[in-house]
Amino acid sequence: MKTKETAESLPIVSKMPATTWVHDVLDPDQLSGFGRCKLGKGTLILFWGLRIYVVLMIFLVALSIWNTLHSGK
Repeated sequence: MKTKETAESLPIVSKMPATTWVHDVLDPDQLSGFGRCKLGKGTLILFWGLRIYVVLMIFLVALSIWNTLHSGK
């Protein structure tokens, strides 16, 4: 797709609400009208497991940093 645009023709993002300029910038075939897709039970369990893993790792890293900072007595 060849277009020749100047700075004057581009939308000013900071002055427009996010929902307005997205629809102006994208072509109609780039917008999805289907909404969110429904995930299967296995996928939901996997995502929840990953969330729990991330929270656990954040806790362990914070604990490790805490122990490292306070071990120099």
